Amino acid sequence: MPTSASEKTDSKVTASAGVRASIADCKDLPVLDLGPYLADAPGALEQLASDVKFIQENLGFFAIVNHGIPQSLIDEAFRQTEKLFEIPMEEKLKHRVGFHHQGYLPPKSSILKSCAIMEKIAVNTKKDTNAAWVFMRNRNADDPKVLANVRHRGLNQWPDSLPEFKKALDAYVTAMEQLALKLLPIYARALGLPADYFESMFKTPEYYLRCAYYHPEEGMEEGQYALAPHSDGSFLTLLPMTPVPGLEVMTPSKEWLKVSYVKGALIVNTGQVLNRLSNDRFIATPHRVVNPPMKRYGVVFFFYPDDDANVGPIPSCIGPGEKAKYDSRSFYDFFVPYLDDLYHYNDPNFMKDVEPEGVTSKA
Repeated sequence: MPTSASEKTDSKVTASAGVRASIADCKDLPVLDLGPYLADAPGALEQLASDVKFIQENLGFFAIVNHGIPQSLIDEAFRQTEKLFEIPMEEKLKHRVGFHHQGYLPPKSSILKSCAIMEKIAVNTKKDTNAAWVFMRNRNADDPKVLANVRHRGLNQWPDSLPEFKKALDAYVTAMEQLALKLLPIYARALGLPADYFESMFKTPEYYLRCAYYHPEEGMEEGQYALAPHSDGSFLTLLPMTPVPGLEVMTPSKEWLKVSYVKGALIVNTGQVLNRLSNDRFIATPHRVVNPPMKRYGVVFFFYPDDDANVGPIPSCIGPGEKAKYDSRSFYDFFVPYLDDLYHYNDPNFMKDVEPEGVTSKA
């Protein structure tokens, strides 16, 4: 894999015609082929970097193919996730999210809203209909952060009745983490930085896996979503595509692009961490999931730097006459308030009348 810092940082490679046309049309996500890059083909890193730069400055979402993740691994993650939401509600509620935001999040138990996108989208006031089960990096009981009860760094809550689930999801997140690390040189070069620039920030990277279930909901209220408009808090996000529609991405003209299915592809998008690091050069695009026509599942991998990594703007990303638009702080000091701002599930008014998946409110 090409990760050498010896690559020239003044590359004149421009975005490919296909990427430019896709962004101009805004009918489908651009699709990038990682095969040549992963095979260490000459020039592949610089071409991908130019394409990603153009995408991240204009749309913020794209799809990748030939990414090296076995389809069998993805299929098993989806299969286990479907089983996850079939276990009895009584068992799921034993693992309900709390202080650490790790565990089960029932449908209609939270309102997703974020100050980061309030100017782009009206503030959400409706309960999302999706259910989710959230996992952070897996830790052992003797981990120093577990012993210190560091928030969001506790023990994951694994389903008791699915003995194969943990094994399958561990394999899945391991593969996704390895792929995300391989993507770092592309983002570094896209920002005009040495290819190995981000290595020091990702020695023990954090991640957040969100297994989600979007059921067809009857009688949804106006302005209610399966998952409300938001922007991710990640450095980058990886999401295997599903043929069941529902995901929509906000275009530069503030219209909603319905994401079309590409077999075997992963969706990639920038989150607020890279948005901060790039001083707004790389956008964290709002997106949402609308009521699906049939059962829809997601196995979303949010990739983060080390807890102590500085996520203030990179000096070279601050243009002439510009100022830093964000303060310098550790990733962890960004992450905790980000989750508190986005997920509003501790308010008892949001937690009452929780219904099992697929049951429509009669209120």
